[in-house]
Amino acid sequence: MNTEFIIDINEYKATIYMQIGFFEHKDMSYPLHIHPLTEMHILLSGSAILKCDKENIALQGGEALCVPANILHAYEFYEKDCKRITFFIDCDNPSKTIKKIKLSQAILPLLCKEIEEYILTGKDYKLKPLISYICSDFFVTETKKPFAHITNRKLLLDDFFSKRYTSKVTLDDLAKELLLSHKQTEREVKRITGNTFVGELSKRRIDAAMLLLQTTNLSLTKISELVGFSSYSGFQKAYKKRLASLKKEK
Repeated sequence: MNTEFIIDINEYKATIYMQIGFFEHKDMSYPLHIHPLTEMHILLSGSAILKCDKENIALQGGEALCVPANILHAYEFYEKDCKRITFFIDCDNPSKTIKKIKLSQAILPLLCKEIEEYILTGKDYKLKPLISYICSDFFVTETKKPFAHITNRKLLLDDFFSKRYTSKVTLDDLAKELLLSHKQTEREVKRITGNTFVGELSKRRIDAAMLLLQTTNLSLTKISELVGFSSYSGFQKAYKKRLASLKKEK
């Protein structure tokens, strides 16, 4: 997450959270994951395929896709030189349906120009109305509902765990992204998630494994590998612990 700014979407106020690498990001090979906020994908050039829920959605340059909160998604395919913009939207009128639109040819070059200006100077006064204009096509028909504000740091944590749970990440990796010390990061993870770093990482992996069990025919051994466990015995232990925790929550 790099920065945030407020825009108007029709009669609603919304906070836009720009993600790290939101522009011309080369590595889009994230595992299936979800976010607590609506996520907007705008493909500036090239082509890509996103898996959203159980549907594969093809995107071409000049198209935008709105992925509502809590929808399982990931890039299935993307051309090496494709360019995209990705950002989160925190709005009191959240989108509830997956929707794709074609942007006007007049908007595309202007959007690219203002994104580059924003990266160089940090000036967003021309970028705001463009993003507001694009987002309005996705939110105009939604029903207004209160939406809890989520702090920047909570979003950063969710983004980190959602996208990197399959990797061999450490608390120090997260500390670098949060620009905090090891101890400060340890405290923040506990404060926000209620878990230790290892506990939250294990929880994300097991929750992903449960989704794969429901939606695929993969073996438990293969699933344990896909979600980041180095040993099947470690996966079994974490799986039993997570099931016990879910039973207590009920």
